[in-house]
Amino acid sequence: MREPASGASFPSTGKVRPMKLNHVNLTSIDIPADRAMFEHYFGLRCLVSRGNGLAVMEDDDGMAFVLNNFTRKRGDFSYPEDSDVLHIGFIQETREAVDAIHARLVADGWDAPAPRDYHGAWTFYFKAKGGYFVEVATPTPVHPKA
Repeated sequence: MREPASGASFPSTGKVRPMKLNHVNLTSIDIPADRAMFEHYFGLRCLVSRGNGLAVMEDDDGMAFVLNNFTRKRGDFSYPEDSDVLHIGFIQETREAVDAIHARLVADGWDAPAPRDYHGAWTFYFKAKGGYFVEVATPTPVHPKA
């Protein structure tokens, strides 16, 4: 029997086969600053840069991360001022690794509250120049439903 294509249902269960996430696209009001942050602190590589309008970055697994500032399309859109609900996250294996990234950010002038135990992980959030939040955390224990 032939395997169903990615995203297709399994014939006997009707469950959808997990798909590989290809990219994330965020609106940024400061593409150059955000690009520099992701390169310097998180090791992403820039594949395409179009000044203040677009940056396409990639991690070691080929995950594309796109920053855009499409003013015409964005209109009046802005991220919530005091909300870390909408964010992207970077996993670190140890508390020490989280603390080290935090120390580098603070030493470089970023406003990043101290790491803390939260949702089962050692974590902190900070606001990127582009207006959204970034989380750095140890893995969060997830207990799937049976």
